[in-house]
Amino acid sequence: MSIKNIFGITQENIKLETLINIRWIAIIGQLFTVCLVFFYYQFEFPLYRCLLAILLSVLLNVILEYAKKLVQRLNNFWTTLSILYDLIQLSFLLYLTGGITNPFSILTIVPTTIAVTFLSKRSSFIIALVSILLLTFLTQYYYPLPGPDISLPKHYLIGLWVSLTVGIIFLGNYAHSITAEHRTRSTAFDNLEKTLARERELISLGGLAAAAAHELATPLGTITLVVEDLKKQLGNNPKFSQDVELLNSQIQRCKNILKDFSTDPNKQDTFIDNISFKNLIKEIVFSFDQPKDKTVKIDDSKIQNNLIVGRKVEIIYALRNLIDNAIKFANKTIVIEINNSNKKLEININDDGKGFRQDIFQKLGEPYIKSNLISKDKRGLGLGIFISKTLLERTGATIAFKKSSLGGALINIVWDESIFFKK
Repeated sequence: MSIKNIFGITQENIKLETLINIRWIAIIGQLFTVCLVFFYYQFEFPLYRCLLAILLSVLLNVILEYAKKLVQRLNNFWTTLSILYDLIQLSFLLYLTGGITNPFSILTIVPTTIAVTFLSKRSSFIIALVSILLLTFLTQYYYPLPGPDISLPKHYLIGLWVSLTVGIIFLGNYAHSITAEHRTRSTAFDNLEKTLARERELISLGGLAAAAAHELATPLGTITLVVEDLKKQLGNNPKFSQDVELLNSQIQRCKNILKDFSTDPNKQDTFIDNISFKNLIKEIVFSFDQPKDKTVKIDDSKIQNNLIVGRKVEIIYALRNLIDNAIKFANKTIVIEINNSNKKLEININDDGKGFRQDIFQKLGEPYIKSNLISKDKRGLGLGIFISKTLLERTGATIAFKKSSLGGALINIVWDESIFFKK
């Protein structure tokens, strides 16, 4: 294992400038406090040793200011060392000024909170452990607190140690939970944007193919006329007749290929881009390779108006994903109900499978969730459901997860009818 991985690996790289700025703030605060206590309140304590510790941080920051021109970001290893230095330097100052009885001992919580936000689990654990060990040391060994001679009872010192230790553990876990959730959602949204970009790219490719077919039709027509003239001029000349016939056959082949692409891309704007919602659902269902032992039924008996919808990437991808899940988890039957009564467009995707697991039911729609009842080598439902739910909500839909009357899962999707238009 590389020495740079001794504290674990994380994808985060911390800006060196950020660490430098945080240390400058700490230096200013330490210097101000030391000078205030010694010169204004005139309390006795090892001033020069404190100034020497602060000066060491100043020298380190000056060196790092020059290094910043060469290194913009620090990896997990060097960031961990930097935070450990700040923790040890702070503990040394506390050792000289009252140990755990110093009110500023609460600052020992800060390094752990920073670590769990940016660093690996191993680094965070090491920094938290070092913080607790240093606090334990400062509970037993320290110079007197500057000021009047105050003797604190032993049980009070133990109480301070317990409160600070609990603070390190509690705030560390709290910050880790918040950061982990933020990273998870950020990763999920990145995947969502990549999915949308890929779908839009496919649609754009279709449009480019149609435009190319339209533009190439004219030069192909010109080439055809030239070949016809060649046939008339060369007549039955055996030396050229076969070549002319081959050229003519390849032209016809090119025309057939272009016909398969498209005809006029402008015609797609009205015929292909806009579609009735009922036909959109059918188109999505028919795009699947349905297993022979499963049946997908579309119940459109409750449709009152033939609603027209544009081919939005968000709607198509989300519905395809949800219907695909229903097909995968169903035993035999999938029923898709379409209803647009009460000025609402409602779609219910039912299946007769096992339904949603109880331990994830309340978390559906969150990214990267996984049922405890699913084997550990499977990723579960989380990301696909999250992407579909987010895409549908972007179009103004509300989505709910329920138990189906068929015995399996029910996904209820509702839009306001006003976002569509009637045919």
